[in-house]
Amino acid sequence: MQLNHAFVLTLIAGSLVACGGGGSSSPADPVVAVNPPVTPVTPPVVPVTPTATGENTGTVSARFVNGDNSRFVFTSIGLQSNGKASTLVQDTSGALSTIGSIVLTGNPAVTREISGDASFAQGRWFKGSFSNSSGATTLSGNNASAHYVAYNVLATLPATGTFTCDAGTFTAPSYTGGSSVSSTANFGTASGNASMSFDASGAKIALTIDASAGGSTGKVAASTTMASAASSSITGGYLSNGTGAQLMLGDGGAGRYLLIAAYKAQLANGANYQGVATFRCS
Repeated sequence: MQLNHAFVLTLIAGSLVACGGGGSSSPADPVVAVNPPVTPVTPPVVPVTPTATGENTGTVSARFVNGDNSRFVFTSIGLQSNGKASTLVQDTSGALSTIGSIVLTGNPAVTREISGDASFAQGRWFKGSFSNSSGATTLSGNNASAHYVAYNVLATLPATGTFTCDAGTFTAPSYTGGSSVSSTANFGTASGNASMSFDASGAKIALTIDASAGGSTGKVAASTTMASAASSSITGGYLSNGTGAQLMLGDGGAGRYLLIAAYKAQLANGANYQGVATFRCS
């Protein structure tokens, strides 16, 4: 069953580039220097109250440190948003309940596949209601989901270097439409691999994500160059119902880098799914 409410594409304080078969990039909002510099702060902690109808799943190794130049990507059915993550609320499980102007409420308000550390926070809102500048929706369908990642933008790109990325951390891809599926296929699984290198042209990114659900599979493949540290890149049919991704770079701390991907995949059976993933590269 799909969500009862659909949202028009919303861009929150970020610039998305036009989609295409290859990759393209555009700079995010310019960063204004602050003097004196503001010390990064961690989001406020809100206690978690488990309920009989659902609990959060997943864990973080450390709470996200929300820096001066943090951003987020957020995707639900009919809605893809990016913006400055100036306001974040992270509970004791590691789940985010406020991301910029997007707020999760309800009883229960449940987040699945919570993951992250000091450099990012990731998860999938599964139950509750969320509101943003366009209105509010209730996560009431069997496939109800809103996927998010918050991260800190890189200050600059390195001039050279090749980095090895880990196997990635994924939310469960959620069914968004296309061919009908059984309730057991409302959510699937995902895996992938990525590579990252730097030269005078910028960051060269190659990414593959394999999604599966209900016995059917699909693949997202992206290859692009990102010219600046705060760029994002749209590939394929991410802004439509096709297969594609939006890619962002993040600061992983201690000389490490993050590759963040919000993606859409059409499986071989014609069903459409979406999710988010974060790769750590060092």
